[in-house]
Amino acid sequence: MKTEQIFQLTPERCLNRCKLTDVNSRHPQEATAPPCWINKNHRDTVSLQSLLESIGVHPLAIEACLDPTPASLLAVYGKSLFIALPIHTAWDTEERTFLWIICLPRIIITIHEADIPALQQIIERYSDGMRFHGENTSAILYQILDHVIDEDMMFTLKTRDVIDRLDQLLDDNFDKKLTEETLPLKRQLTRLAATFEDQLYCVSSLQTIDSESFSVSELHEYFRDAFLHLEHASRVIGRQLAHLSAIEHQYQLNLQDKTTDRLRLLTVTSTIFLPLTLITGIYGMNFQKMPELGWPYAYPAVVSLMLLLAVGMLWNFYRRGWFQ
Repeated sequence: MKTEQIFQLTPERCLNRCKLTDVNSRHPQEATAPPCWINKNHRDTVSLQSLLESIGVHPLAIEACLDPTPASLLAVYGKSLFIALPIHTAWDTEERTFLWIICLPRIIITIHEADIPALQQIIERYSDGMRFHGENTSAILYQILDHVIDEDMMFTLKTRDVIDRLDQLLDDNFDKKLTEETLPLKRQLTRLAATFEDQLYCVSSLQTIDSESFSVSELHEYFRDAFLHLEHASRVIGRQLAHLSAIEHQYQLNLQDKTTDRLRLLTVTSTIFLPLTLITGIYGMNFQKMPELGWPYAYPAVVSLMLLLAVGMLWNFYRRGWFQ
């Protein structure tokens, strides 16, 4: 992917690739200038600051964009609407990445460090005949948010499949594999939940903003739809976390049951051998005057008695359900 892609919005509401010189040939803030989208895939601070200053981005928005410790943010600085949006670029990523969006009256800039498949989908689709809902930067911003949200929603479907598989592992008693996958999945769900919360705040706040650089007057229903999607995603993540907690709880119960079974076996074994050990101890004391020691059948009689005791106790434990 190129580090910088520039598009102008045609009268047909499609994307047309152009160069920065084409944008600078007429001031991008002019009311008659066609809406423009700059997609920058590199955060080199010098070139980025130079670009943002050349198109009239507010200094506070530039400062927020260059902040080395990004955080979720939505703010209006003069004519510049600044959004720092957390996203996930892959299912197994350990950290969230950020998409910085700066919206001006006739220009929108997206800045990101990692490749974002959702942005490439927009570029491919709207360069190939699909049309935006309006001929303004607000329509481009909506499509960016909508595609990013849909991409993150796909990760919730992935987590659902993984949780269903873990549920099957619980039934099949694959304890080791279950414990290895449960904790990383819970961390992933927690990250997704935090991402959806931040995106929900962003979309909710956008519906209350009406400025030169952004307005939802023509796209109110579309932004409301995105808001409802995010609410649904948050509920899905909540249910998945509850399902995963239930799997963990059931796993702990299974471990307790196995421990109880082992203790039951040890208890039965100890109880059976206790009287047998007592008998063996009595006749192992080697006293001189023990009349039964002189009896020819003493040994088989004692062994038979011990066997009868053991069988009788086993039967008693079985009848009481200790082996169930």
